Amino acid sequence: MNGEIQRMPSSAQLKEIFGKFNTDDSDGQEAMATTRFLCSKFMGGIWARAPAKAYTVKTVTGGMSNLLYFVELQHPDEKGDQQDIKILMRIQCQGGLDEQLTESVVFTLLSERGLGPQLLGIFPGGRFETFIDSRALTCQEISQPKFARLLAPMVAHIHTLDVPITKEPQALSRTEGWLHELKSLIDDRKIELTTKLAKVDRNRVPDHVTADQLLEEVQFYQKFLDVAGSPIVFSHNDLQEGNFLLVNGYSVTEEGYKDKDGKTANPKDAMVLIDYEYASYNYRGFDLGNHLCEYAFDYSSEEAPYYAIHSERFQDVEGRRAFAQSYVDEIYRLKEASDDTHFPSDLVTGNREKDVEKESTLFMTLSHLFWSAWALVNAENAICQFDYASYGRDRLAIYFDSKHLLEEYIAKHS
Repeated sequence: MNGEIQRMPSSAQLKEIFGKFNTDDSDGQEAMATTRFLCSKFMGGIWARAPAKAYTVKTVTGGMSNLLYFVELQHPDEKGDQQDIKILMRIQCQGGLDEQLTESVVFTLLSERGLGPQLLGIFPGGRFETFIDSRALTCQEISQPKFARLLAPMVAHIHTLDVPITKEPQALSRTEGWLHELKSLIDDRKIELTTKLAKVDRNRVPDHVTADQLLEEVQFYQKFLDVAGSPIVFSHNDLQEGNFLLVNGYSVTEEGYKDKDGKTANPKDAMVLIDYEYASYNYRGFDLGNHLCEYAFDYSSEEAPYYAIHSERFQDVEGRRAFAQSYVDEIYRLKEASDDTHFPSDLVTGNREKDVEKESTLFMTLSHLFWSAWALVNAENAICQFDYASYGRDRLAIYFDSKHLLEEYIAKHS
């Protein structure tokens, strides 16, 4: 398709067009034409006036749920000087209409509050965002105390927000939804729990499971939630290293953020938290525990299975302790500075560092169950080369390996 796009493609068509994007063949030409159509229609201005040859589109690596593209426009301005305009285009590949609507509400609200990239344009099945000249953190970095102390206040701030979406926690219901979807895809087919990279005690891990048996794990987990007492807060739900962007020109030291001149920098200028795709109200322990899990998962590998697991970091006491202390300190600081009647009061009643650390550690198991369900569904209809099937089996094996911690907690607190 080398001509002009005449009609707005549907969400499904966008996923198909960009899912096979390659700048060197006819599929690439179709994606290029579609990009120009979307920019012209939803960005307007110079984007509509510029010729096709002024556009450059490149795939952005790191997206596991959406398709991300760097769009650059090189075109003379009114004075004849060359303008270099950069934006990010996101094609949504997850969730139904309701989920995408909620994500759009959340993204718009946080964008207006300066808590993420600026929203430039929105279209059915995707959006345009400001391009942040930055680099993503690594899983090794987020586990280091000097980084943990700086990331925790960002998370604490998110947890105090009042967002106009359903206040019911979503972690378990989403897990259950994905497992029902998995059931519809594989029926009674057994999932062999052979591991690729996970290091587990095989005596605790079944040889195989079915979707129905995994749905029983949801019921088990509800028993833990009934006694866990974790506050329900607005949560990011995907606090992995790739979603923390360190803006170019800034660095992280033991003393905090520094600019290129070595001067103390404003945290909001130096670090940006992105990708609120899975954001919802949720158990605080899930958001924190999920972040601790990400100390161990490395998604930067360029070779199959396109991830690595550093199992020793699951026990990284130094990093999680630094995070918990900084998190609690920021919660109390925000409470003292706030007159907001919506401030979640249960965040500041007895939840000192050790309590938060223990709560987070226990909820790491739900993170493994949550993302294993997500991965096993995606394995049936992958949007990229990432080995969803192996990742799902690895996370599921780690879940079963650590399940005994929940059983012990339930027995003690029931």
